[in-house]
Amino acid sequence: MSMKRVAIVAPLAALVSLLGIATSSHALEPPRVIPHSASVNKPVSEIFQTLKSYFADRLESKFILQSADEKTGTIVAKQTGIDSDRWRNWAACNTDPMHMIYQLNDAMVTVTIKLDQSVHNTTFMTVSADFQGIYGLAQDQTTIECRSTGALEDNILALAGAQMPGAQTSTAPATQAH
Repeated sequence: MSMKRVAIVAPLAALVSLLGIATSSHALEPPRVIPHSASVNKPVSEIFQTLKSYFADRLESKFILQSADEKTGTIVAKQTGIDSDRWRNWAACNTDPMHMIYQLNDAMVTVTIKLDQSVHNTTFMTVSADFQGIYGLAQDQTTIECRSTGALEDNILALAGAQMPGAQTSTAPATQAH
């Protein structure tokens, strides 16, 4: 191999090696959105109407109903302006060192619910929550995609009638004390 070829190949090999390390360490991070599922001993239509009514009532749920498709059994709702107590209960945000001193200015979540008919007039229900926090310091703001703690998803499952160990069944997800 000529010296010219070695001079080109060695830096390229180092770059490929570094990219491999960066990619593999990123691949080990847990996913941000982890769906939570449970069976509910009610028909899909009953759960769909209960959840659609809940998310459509902004005073009760603090959510805005984005869509509700009974044919597909899918409901999407969004909440912004989440108070810091619920935010700490529902989401975990990792900031890079540059943004560690930033304060939470706004918080939002998009909830997606999927209902599927199961055996014996029961429903298999899946809830996913996608959290984003807007953090800032003075005029500088950044949006951070956050991981769910699973608390909101489990509370929505319990609201629909799923038996969830440890979930708060007496309080709707968004009406907890501020």
